[in-house]
Amino acid sequence: MIRLILRLILKAIPLVIIVLLGWWIINKLTFRPPEAAETVSAQPGVLDAIKHTNKQIFVEYYITKDIDYSETPDNWTKIFGLKQQYVVLLKGRVPAGLDVSKVTDDDIWVSADASEVQLTLPPPEVFEDEVSLDLKNSRILIQKDTCPNLLCSDDDATMLLTKVLPEGKSLIIADAREGGILFQAARDGQLYYENLLRSLGFDTVHVIVTGYTD
Repeated sequence: MIRLILRLILKAIPLVIIVLLGWWIINKLTFRPPEAAETVSAQPGVLDAIKHTNKQIFVEYYITKDIDYSETPDNWTKIFGLKQQYVVLLKGRVPAGLDVSKVTDDDIWVSADASEVQLTLPPPEVFEDEVSLDLKNSRILIQKDTCPNLLCSDDDATMLLTKVLPEGKSLIIADAREGGILFQAARDGQLYYENLLRSLGFDTVHVIVTGYTD
């Protein structure tokens, strides 16, 4: 009886080996390791299309500002109430937009199938070096000068160039900021780049302006 059992076991061993070997081969052929999530950097040309210009102006405010300026002699003569006083109507243009030269590859994400894109833009800014004063349409509204030329030698032109205009430039910039120029630049910039990316063939577009959109 024992011999019979041993014979049956010995006969079954090759069959078991064949079954196990077949199972191992099937698993090797069908097993696929989990694929890592695909990440795609900006497609060639996308970054170039965005950075076709460095500072891109999206909005420009034309500001009119009344500026009060007065000066008294800084010496003993001030006891006589001598004074130069001006009210100047100053006009100028204040541009704002996005400096897209700051955009890098890290600010652009493209889906694996190239159907979706997300772009993160820098915050909008006033381009202060491009602020221009409209001197042709600016004028002195009020002028009161009780200070003789001997003590207050500045004429109107010198006063405007050296004292009122530098201060006036910063004042019209401040007015533009208070008037919402940065929010408008962010909104217009977001819309512009959404349309640009759609024109490049993306179906789903997300554009974020840092500090102004989520």
